[in-house]
Parts: sequence; C-alpha cells; structure tokens
Amino acid sequence: MKKILLSILSLSISVVAIAQKTFTEPIQILANHADDVDAVSISYSTNLMASGSRDKTIKIYSAESPFKFLRQLNGHNAPITALRFNKTGKLLASGSNDFMVKIWDSLFRVRNFEGHHGKINCFLFDNTMRYLFSGSDDKTIIAWDIATGKPFRAINNNQSINSLAMLGNDPRFLFVAGDEPKIKVYNLSSIQVARSFEGHTDIVNSIDISKNNLYLISGSNDKSARIWDIKTGKEIRKLAVDCWKVTSVAFSDDSKYAATGCNDGSLKIWEVETGKLVSKIESPGNGINEIVFPKDINSIIVANILRGSEQYGLRIWPTDISNYILRVEEEKIKIAKADSIKLLKPIPASLKKMVIKSDTTKRMVSKADSLRLHLAPTPIKKEFTKTDSLRLHLTPSPLKK
Repeated sequence: MKKILLSILSLSISVVAIAQKTFTEPIQILANHADDVDAVSISYSTNLMASGSRDKTIKIYSAESPFKFLRQLNGHNAPITALRFNKTGKLLASGSNDFMVKIWDSLFRVRNFEGHHGKINCFLFDNTMRYLFSGSDDKTIIAWDIATGKPFRAINNNQSINSLAMLGNDPRFLFVAGDEPKIKVYNLSSIQVARSFEGHTDIVNSIDISKNNLYLISGSNDKSARIWDIKTGKEIRKLAVDCWKVTSVAFSDDSKYAATGCNDGSLKIWEVETGKLVSKIESPGNGINEIVFPKDINSIIVANILRGSEQYGLRIWPTDISNYILRVEEEKIKIAKADSIKLLKPIPASLKKMVIKSDTTKRMVSKADSLRLHLAPTPIKKEFTKTDSLRLHLTPSPLKK
C-alpha cells in the first residue's frame, strides 16, 4: 500500500512539473470588423460562428479552420454587445446598446423584441427552444416567447446582469451572474432565488456550465476564476489566473477543459478534473471580452478589445491540449518504468534477518532468498526419473567387436 501511495504521489508531482506552452501569436486573425469585437457565439450544429462589434455589425463565419467569412448582418444602430445561437443553430439572438433584442432565422431574416431599457449583456435559449432569456444593464431578465415575440416574464435582479447559464438536463433553474459577488439560481416557477454560489468578493462577469452538467465556472473582478460543484454548490477549486479581472470563462464541448480570459489580454487553458494549467496565451494590452471553444479543442476563439489596432476582428489561438495530453501520458509511462526499476533494487537488510524454514530441504532460508527463489525461473532438474532408469536398463548393450 505504501508503495502504491508513493507511486501516485510521484505521478502527481511529475504532472505538476510538465512545462506549459505560452503563445504570443494567434493562428488566424479574422480582420473583418472596423472596431473592437464584444461578442462571439458558435453553433456546432450548423457549423456557424457569429461576431458582434462596436462597428454595429454582425459577421457570420464558418466555424472550423480556416474560419471563412460568409456574410454581414446589419440592423442595430448601436454597438453589438451580446450574441447567442440556439441549440440547433437555426436562430441567432443579438443584443445592443440600442436596447433592442433581435432574432435572426436560418435565412437571416430578423424580428425585433422590445422591452429592455438598458444595454443587452447576455442571452440564453432554453433547451425546448421555445424561450429566450436576455439580461440587461436595466437589472432585469426578460423571458421571451419566441413564437409570439412577446415577453411573458421578467425577473428583477436588483443588479445589472452580466451572464446567464442553464443546466442541459433541468430547465427549471436559471443561473445568473451580475454586479454582485454571488451567483444566484432562480426557480423559474416561483421567480425566487432557490440558492446561491457564494465565495467571490466582487462582481461576477461570466459563468458557464459544463455539458456534462457537473460543473459551473465563474470569473470575477476579484482576480479569480472558480470551479463549482453544481450538485452541492460548493467551490471545488480556485484557479490561479494571475490577473486583475476575469472577464470571460468557457468550458470545452467535452467538459474536460476550461478557459479563462482577462482584461489584460491573458488567457489560460485548464484541465477541469485536476485544475492543472495546460497552456497560456499572452496578448498584452488587448482585453478579452468573450471566449468560445470550437469543435476542435486545439484552438480557441477570442473577442478582443484591441485599442487602436488596424486588424479588428476575432483571434483564433492555439490551446495545445492534444500535446498536453501526450506529455501527461509520457510522464505516466516514465513513472511506470521508474516503479518497475525500483522492484529490482537490492532487498533491504531488514528482510534478510527474517527467516523461514523450508519443509523440503529442512534448512533455514531468509525471506529475501525465498523471494528471489520465487521470482527466479524454475531450474531444470538433471536427475533421471524412474521411467528414464527403466529405459536405460532395457536398452541392449552395444555389440562387442
């Protein structure tokens, strides 16, 4: 048991020691906007991606490398501040500083949804795809009936709403992050706070729920990102983001990895189960507004504040996840080899002093010798068997000349 524990300990130490990659140049720049990009959303179902900018336009791209530009959507008369595809990718919600909510269909025809009195910050489609939730600086969450275009419920949160999330297997509850330290969970039947995730000490800017419905990740102005257990509401770990404000968080589609983006342009990729840092992205001076994982988890898409860049648009960055997985497996193999070598080391003197009596030879053999005899190949006996003796006796003698 002691040997097993030491092996596990050495493995964990080895994994910690794995060097993380740091990237300073993106794979691709989608330089199609004329101003900073504040919002990005992706649809795995239709393989589409949308970006929204302060230039008041929405750009549509194919959602896999090389992320080709497809078309531009116009309709808002103020900067685009929120975007979200529904589960099928056939509807896209857009929000703006013009306080308008718009829904675009698969042919990019648009409908207007009026009701907010402040900037739209976030969206969420429920899994039935009948309802859309929007969060605003006007401190309200509006639930819209998509078929009629009418609001049927409003939640007064008392604070600006920054991010919304919902469990994929339980549409009764809405997770809300706003201009306060706690994350509230509203029961949509009673419009009451059912429980809270408490631990942050400042505004929570972004939340996301893993596709396996086990974890919630949050990013805050308190210089931290945290992973929570959905079932218990308890904090599992605090991630060492090393930045002033965490402005965006996201889980990969397989729920195994998470990303945290900060206002200083830094972005980190984490292994969810262990909390280990996989890789780092450094883009000094370029604040991060929103991040999403494409299908290929070896890249991540970032909406940046670029502060005067001539190449406004989304950035595609490497995550190095596949190489990280290989490095971890290599470390495991090294540990396994090291453990096998340990078994061949000289046996401690303490074992040599322990003796057992052999029933067959009536001699004293040390426990260490017994172990060696047990592990050594069984020697071939050279003495003859009774059958061999009989054969020799019956064999005719050679003829004498």
